[in-house]
Amino acid sequence: MRRALALMAIAGCAGAEARSLGPAAPPPAPAVLAPADVGLHPGESMAFEVHLGGLLAGEASLAVGAVGEVEGHRAVVVKSRAATAGAVDVLKHIIDEATTTIDLDSGKPMTVDSLVEDGGKRTTARATFGPAKVTIAWAREGEAPHQMGIATAGLSVLDMHAAMGQIRGWRADVGATRTVYVIGGKRLWRIDLRYAGSATVGSALGNRRAVQFDGQSFRARGNLTLESTTAARTFSVWLSDDADRVPLRVVGHTELGDITMELTDYQRP
Repeated sequence: MRRALALMAIAGCAGAEARSLGPAAPPPAPAVLAPADVGLHPGESMAFEVHLGGLLAGEASLAVGAVGEVEGHRAVVVKSRAATAGAVDVLKHIIDEATTTIDLDSGKPMTVDSLVEDGGKRTTARATFGPAKVTIAWAREGEAPHQMGIATAGLSVLDMHAAMGQIRGWRADVGATRTVYVIGGKRLWRIDLRYAGSATVGSALGNRRAVQFDGQSFRARGNLTLESTTAARTFSVWLSDDADRVPLRVVGHTELGDITMELTDYQRP
């Protein structure tokens, strides 16, 4: 269920295991999403509900801090928390928290700290983003710590919060495609996005005009090559069609049915 709750983290471009799309090869030389405008608004907060097959499965929240200075960079801290809810929580209680420091000039993460509680076990992790390498250190309660490195080969490797900011800041023509490389926990994903156009979305906050992005996620290795050319995950994201670009809905297509994340509250100073 943690993977299902991770839907919101890119707002929410990860997701649960998806139906196979077959061996549809991803673009060989993707156009990597550039920072442009970082779509994060200091002081904003949002809350979501996650449903599986129409039943409440989880709740999530995200908040963006004030602009400050970190190691000489203009930066903000973004925090998110997801937890199981409803009948799912009775079966297994899971909490997933992440805190990211993001460089506002580049749109890239500087550090990410995460905590996952799963079945009574706690796993902590810290990712440090350097100019040519991302280092990830993690430890599960009662086990020896581990570390891995990802050579970024000049490409921008993000975490889910930074990727969300860049996607919200992306203004595209219909049919345009972009790619982001995203670290989720200790796994690396390549996410290919396509801007599908405008739509109207019904939500807890009423009917809203939205822009829609469709995506596929591919598991990637530490050298940025793909484990398989078959998409492991597929999803669609709807952002409000206004200056805020708030994530209104995320749908991940799974063998168990659609996992849907919907915005239930949004606050901005």
